[in-house]
Amino acid sequence: MTFGLLMIGDYMMSSPLSSLNLNKLTAYPQGSMGELWQISFPLMLSLMSVSLMLFLDRLFLANYSLEALNASANAGILVQFLQFWCISTVSVAEIFVGRYNGSKKFEKLGQPVWQMIWLSLASFFWFIPLALWAGPYFFDGHPSALLEIEYFKYLLCFGPLAALSGAISAFYIGQGQVKCVTCVMAVSNLVNIGLDYLLIFGWEPWIPALGIKGAAIATGIALTVQVVIFGWDFFKASNRKEKGTNKWRINKRLFRKSLSIGIPNAFAHTLELMAWVLIFHLMTKLGTDYITVVTVAQSIFFLFTFMTEGVSKGATAIAANFFGAEQHELVWKLLKSGLKLYLFVFLLLGVILVWYPDPLIHLFLVQKEALSPAVLSTLHAACFWVWLFFLFDGINWLLVGLLTAAGDTRFIMKVGGTGPWIVALLPIYFFVFKWGAPANIAWMLIALYGVVSSLIYLWRFKTEKWKYAFVT
Repeated sequence: MTFGLLMIGDYMMSSPLSSLNLNKLTAYPQGSMGELWQISFPLMLSLMSVSLMLFLDRLFLANYSLEALNASANAGILVQFLQFWCISTVSVAEIFVGRYNGSKKFEKLGQPVWQMIWLSLASFFWFIPLALWAGPYFFDGHPSALLEIEYFKYLLCFGPLAALSGAISAFYIGQGQVKCVTCVMAVSNLVNIGLDYLLIFGWEPWIPALGIKGAAIATGIALTVQVVIFGWDFFKASNRKEKGTNKWRINKRLFRKSLSIGIPNAFAHTLELMAWVLIFHLMTKLGTDYITVVTVAQSIFFLFTFMTEGVSKGATAIAANFFGAEQHELVWKLLKSGLKLYLFVFLLLGVILVWYPDPLIHLFLVQKEALSPAVLSTLHAACFWVWLFFLFDGINWLLVGLLTAAGDTRFIMKVGGTGPWIVALLPIYFFVFKWGAPANIAWMLIALYGVVSSLIYLWRFKTEKWKYAFVT
């Protein structure tokens, strides 16, 4: 009800007919909460299906064995770290697509996408050797090393497909055609969920139970489905004729410019993920109770990250179109709309994570008798810090999305590449790993990192130096 009133008020404050830009992405006023919601909501649904897929993946593994759950969390975040540099880099194509779309250069829309398709294909030479031979070096000596190595190997083999899907989906996101992305993701994730259950638990006597390996294979097949559907639509005749999706040759200038914007952004997120990998590595050395608290809290957080990432990607697409149309003044309005949206969602999630966290927690604790009351109490405290981190992490993602659309990714690299190490990892190392603080303190320090980094990004945005960042 509250969100509906905010949407109506935002719409009435400015008539859709008042905009001078005829190439609008939605019927709502530009930069309004209505426009941000209409672009972001399908992306949220798309990402929600991914979050739900990961959530159910973890849930199936939790029912299979707690050891498999913890192994998938530890190996999975390392796979994300190794994949993210490529996925984040190729996603920069949506900025160029958005700018070309905003400036009505429709015949160029396919060119930046092709530059990133080539980069995705080249990533086979990175991912496959790592998948086949790097696992023992990362996980040797861990209590669940064999499970972690198996999950790592199978999941990373499909890394290039994740990058390829990100590159082609940028073609649609940059134009605001996000419903197409939502449909493709929904189909692929339904495939993943069905195969997850089938391959993890098996179907005797025809299909053996593959456990953690089955979870990785199911994810890989789902990624293949994504790429096939995206590729079929991307290459259809109307897109080849009107939007240049047949312009497959490498454009050296555009390729270099894409990398100059994408690599700093990818580097920042990769370093941030590396910090989370090390945090998990520390938790594995402290015993089952620590890694269980961190894993369950992380899984709950992942369930809601579709909101922050959806708004961030929606804001990037909208802002890129504003920059292409040289309407810089609307970016401030877009920021305010995003902050209103996050505040509403934050208050709503408080009911789930602070007042009634048990239903979510118990989904992961099938073997409740194996956990002490102290661990359950620590999980309750961790949920509060997850809730607080959600708000400030959302503000971070919103601002990073806007700054990325402006091309201010070198600043993002400085903050995102150092912040989690200084404000989160080092304090966790001393307070939790060295001095034995409970596991929920790790999430408290992660929430502190969210507060600090959001204040830094807000300061950067207020300086308006992003107006002068060169992109095209």
